[in-house]
Amino acid sequence: MNKILIVISIFLCSITGEAQENTFIPQPESVVFNTGGFQLNNETKVYIPSKNYTDLQSIVASKLKQDIDLNLSINKGKVRVSSNYIVFQKVKDASIDSEGYILEITDKKVVIKAKDYAGLFNGFQSLRQAIPVGIKGTTVVPNMLITDNPRFHWRGVLLDVSRHFQTKEFVMKQIDVLSAYKINIFHLHLTDDQGWRIEIKKYPKLTEKGAWRAKRDGIAWWSREAATADEPKTVGGFYTQDDIREIIAFAKTRNVEIIPEIDVPGHSKALVASYPELFCSDIDTTNVSFEVAVGGKAPNNTVCPASEYTYEFLEDVIEEIAALFPSKYLHIGGDECSKKDWKKSAMCKQLMDENGLEDYEELQSYFIQRIHKIVEKQNKTMIGWDEVLSGNGVPGATIMAWRRGKYTPEVQAPRAGYPTIMTSYLHSYISRVQGPTSMEPEGPNSVLPLSVVYNHEPVPSELTEEEAARVLGNQASLWGEFTPTESHFEYMLYPRTLASAEVSWSDPKVKSWERFQYALETSHFKRLERDNVNVAKSLFTVYPVFGIDQLHSKAIVYLETEAVGYTIYYTLDGSDPTIDSNKYEGNFKATPKSLLKAGLFNKTGDLLGEITEVRLK
Repeated sequence: MNKILIVISIFLCSITGEAQENTFIPQPESVVFNTGGFQLNNETKVYIPSKNYTDLQSIVASKLKQDIDLNLSINKGKVRVSSNYIVFQKVKDASIDSEGYILEITDKKVVIKAKDYAGLFNGFQSLRQAIPVGIKGTTVVPNMLITDNPRFHWRGVLLDVSRHFQTKEFVMKQIDVLSAYKINIFHLHLTDDQGWRIEIKKYPKLTEKGAWRAKRDGIAWWSREAATADEPKTVGGFYTQDDIREIIAFAKTRNVEIIPEIDVPGHSKALVASYPELFCSDIDTTNVSFEVAVGGKAPNNTVCPASEYTYEFLEDVIEEIAALFPSKYLHIGGDECSKKDWKKSAMCKQLMDENGLEDYEELQSYFIQRIHKIVEKQNKTMIGWDEVLSGNGVPGATIMAWRRGKYTPEVQAPRAGYPTIMTSYLHSYISRVQGPTSMEPEGPNSVLPLSVVYNHEPVPSELTEEEAARVLGNQASLWGEFTPTESHFEYMLYPRTLASAEVSWSDPKVKSWERFQYALETSHFKRLERDNVNVAKSLFTVYPVFGIDQLHSKAIVYLETEAVGYTIYYTLDGSDPTIDSNKYEGNFKATPKSLLKAGLFNKTGDLLGEITEVRLK
């Protein structure tokens, strides 16, 4: 985009010298504050174009009621008053991209201009953020002019509802919250080893058996013993096709596209448990369990690529999925496929010989290419995790590039001509904990701080301009192994999905980590809590590092935090720190076995996060 980008600092001053705070997330392309403000009250009239009235009016009315407890008159068509109104306008303006908008607030009116429904919706979300948080009833919204367009048109979040099922209502709540931050893609990981979550009418056992597993509460995910055939299967759930239609309709009015994922040929334990005939029939199954996995270990979890029944079955499933979801995309997984069982199968070896396949990677490629043809037959574009590039690849597909390091799909895929979505496990897998592991809920022993998500650049510098144009966008992924409750699920989502939203929407030139964290502290944590969202404040946690100097019998202590512009205070006597405690100004020495407590404080003396506590031994 060839546009003039205006970088905005945390504080902007109007011509009267009055300070205005720029706390928008994601950061708009340009924000210019002006003197004065628009009085928003119960007399304010709202006007929406007739074509968009049905979808937009209920959202505008309900959100203004929820946010500031105003009951506004929502009208269809042209403006019929001279002042104190909000108007949504469809315009033809070359400076406004699809999903972009112009928001102008003056003393007399608020105007939201866009070329499409998505832009009108996004402009309204920015208006909501311009309204001071915490005020109920009449309020003054600062005068300003915002011009804004998205960097990427794929701004996604993956929700894994297979490992731990989440209700329809909970999914819709997250769509409602995240669409306010201009997230427009919800990737639903609907099937995996631990559960099949979507009704397929032709194959009812997928939900009769595949949606339920044995209870293993209180046992570490990777240490759970496999289920036996006769124990009760009480953990799980699934979405009926009517549930899915309701989610899709709800999402559509919020400019959110739902992308379904049916994961094959691996990650398919729930599938083969429901229909064992999908397993290679010439393998000895004496010691094979056909029960839905209860945790991380799920051997014998692949469908057979050498059986025609596999393709007939999956074609039926894909046909129902394609008819249900209006998105042009259908995700078939393709990741982390174990070849152990295939190597035991004479059927697989014969298929490889007949088709000149050199190894089992090419056998997987053969399978993926056949599934690709099935997806294409339904007039859909197939998405696969970057493992589908192995073997002979799958021309015509879209790649979701997650691996990094030894594998470089973020470069390989766009260079090979594939449309590519970036979802780096190093920067965007928000199933990893977000603060010191000793202070976070159960999760992988790996930390992904908010600042790492925020500072990620999705487009590799090695790509040419032509190759970079194949990057469709960016996505955060929340895998569900360690999120058994709604509260924990939200804790992992927020605020890291807000950071990902800014990475996906905002031009890098207008981003600022200091501004972003300040916006969270002063505005967005309050907004999320107001909307009953459980949000993590781990960015304000203090990380302690210490070593014992045995020669001098001293502990040498370092304190760090990812947040900038704040002050760490600490104690060594067991008391909770305050701004009257020791101010951290660099590493210090302490008596071994002392109890260190440290916290992060803002300029007004408020403790921002939890107090870190550690014994120096």
